[in-house]
Amino acid sequence: MTTSEKKNNINEIVQFLKENREKIVKIWVNKNSVNQILSKYGIGQDSFSTKVAVKIIDYFIEVLQQQKPPGHCPVMNDFIDFMFEKNISIKEIFLICMGLRRAIFSLIATVGKIQEDKDWVIEIFSELFDQNLSGVLEYYESLLFQSKLKQYKCISIEEYIQRLNTILNLQDSAVFEIEQNKLLVANNNFYELVGVSDQNEFMRIYPEVWNFIESVNCFNELFNAKRYDDWIEKIISECNGKSIVELFNYSSNQKIEMEMSICSSKSGIYAVTLQDISNNCTELSSMMDLVYIDDMTQMPNIRKFDEVITIYLSKCKKEHQKFFLILIDIHSFSDISEVLGRNTGDYILKKFAKEVLKYLDSDHFFARIDGNRFAVLSKLETYDAAESLAKKILSELHSISYNNGSQAKGNMAIVSCQPDDTIDSMMDRADRVIQRIADFGNDAIMDDRLTIEEDRMIKSASKQFLAQCKYIYDKEGFLDVVNYFMEVPIDSKAKIIKIDDKTIYIKLRKVAIHAINKNNFIYIKTKKRPHFKACIKDLDKEKLWVKLENFIPLLSSPLDRKYIRVKLMPAIEGILKKGRMQILVEIDTISVDSFSLSMVNIPDIKVKDSIEIETILRWDGRMEKVIISGVVSKIKKRGLNIIIEIDLKHNKIIEDVVSPFIAHRQMEIIKQLRETIL
Repeated sequence: MTTSEKKNNINEIVQFLKENREKIVKIWVNKNSVNQILSKYGIGQDSFSTKVAVKIIDYFIEVLQQQKPPGHCPVMNDFIDFMFEKNISIKEIFLICMGLRRAIFSLIATVGKIQEDKDWVIEIFSELFDQNLSGVLEYYESLLFQSKLKQYKCISIEEYIQRLNTILNLQDSAVFEIEQNKLLVANNNFYELVGVSDQNEFMRIYPEVWNFIESVNCFNELFNAKRYDDWIEKIISECNGKSIVELFNYSSNQKIEMEMSICSSKSGIYAVTLQDISNNCTELSSMMDLVYIDDMTQMPNIRKFDEVITIYLSKCKKEHQKFFLILIDIHSFSDISEVLGRNTGDYILKKFAKEVLKYLDSDHFFARIDGNRFAVLSKLETYDAAESLAKKILSELHSISYNNGSQAKGNMAIVSCQPDDTIDSMMDRADRVIQRIADFGNDAIMDDRLTIEEDRMIKSASKQFLAQCKYIYDKEGFLDVVNYFMEVPIDSKAKIIKIDDKTIYIKLRKVAIHAINKNNFIYIKTKKRPHFKACIKDLDKEKLWVKLENFIPLLSSPLDRKYIRVKLMPAIEGILKKGRMQILVEIDTISVDSFSLSMVNIPDIKVKDSIEIETILRWDGRMEKVIISGVVSKIKKRGLNIIIEIDLKHNKIIEDVVSPFIAHRQMEIIKQLRETIL
């Protein structure tokens, strides 16, 4: 059976599990051992099924689909947190987990999903179950350890290791953990393999933890030079955490080859398993490799990326080893695949991956992390060096042509690791940089220095904001707030009537409160930037009070506008002109210094392009054809439409035609608001 056929078979099983979640849950909770445990602790089957079991099965399905890592199920951990307070035992946790394993196997076997020629399916499922079980039991042990620390103030590391050994001994493979190249803990299979009885004997016979290995099949120079940290990092980043090692098996008195799998945790501890490959174990190994490889480009995928960036982050914090994340977001990928066919989209992805890989050396890690997104991790020292690399990558993207000469394009964010960064914080910063590029133009490179500075300013301002509001409340002062009705600002002096750590209740004037609705935003002016935006969680238009939450600092907002802007309902049709190009657009909002246009497809227009807008303005019996010049200031996507902001060039037409039109439209909006009050 080919790898592709195996993947299809796995996908069939995944779909089957999705369609039969309720059956699996029913089989699981009706297992005698599981039912007895639930009854013992007064947990109803229905409650366990809906709140825990279904979510655990969903997580397992996501693991099979390579969307989540094995070994850490948040729902199961929450359940253990709850049960830990009831003094559940590790044996009972083990039986609950085994109940799920038996339920899934029995159901897929009953319907013929596992046949005689598909033993590899059992192996891959067993491997994932073992990893999940190990993570669950390890989490339980960590809770137990923390509990003992609280109870006795201290506990010997020997006792902790002894308990952890109990967990590791449940594993079939040789398993051990190391920290700073010292053996932390291992199971009996490992000690038997290397010919020792316990940790003390191992450390006496093998002063360096890797001395039991005689030879390796990759990065020999690093291993032989005893540069073990670099050797491990290379294996994880470039070999999917796997290597073939040769050692002497003292339990069978012969030299053997074993597959070593190694992964890292955020705490800097490495977990290692050794699997004998002399007994037809290569089938499982090749299947597990698929977990880390993107099928389309044959590059590392998001799961592998998460492992590698975790190592980079650890080195950044502990060893101050600087690195950059370069996020590449290819333009209009879904539209290209939809309009021109999937083969065109696939061609762009494969070509881009192949060309970039040609000049990336061992100091770079390259992965496809989403449909149209790639990421590079690079051990560079400066933004200039990172920008130079990004320019090369963007050039490779531009070199890809499709559909008779169209050029592939994309946005690239350069993000530098900060001391307090996590994976989520770096990716969030990268996403914001990509969005900033999209707002001010596309097909460009931008770094995160401005974003970092904004974050620092915002963090400082956020801490002070509620304190300032409490001070205003104590002094019976007022907040300067602005809400917008059809883009027209409604100013208020809002009295604070109640305040706590997350919520502010204010009283607004009647006209202002009738211009807003629940889940709208309201803007709060401060003496110094940033101003704040707050979400309206509740309001009473009769009693004139509004409940505000989610206070977001803003470095730019509608409060910055110099002139009144009005919303056009319905939108006015117009023609956008650039050179010989003419495009039908809709004008959504207008002021004397800017237009906001929307269109279905993005034309060949970039930020700072000079354009003309031709339209007809009608109001109060007048009809005026106008042609106004301007410069593109922003381009962004909103739903299915492209929104273009135009900064207008002041001229006599704006004074004589546009300004009176806006004044008339403003009066219409105010009249409409008054009618809603009446």
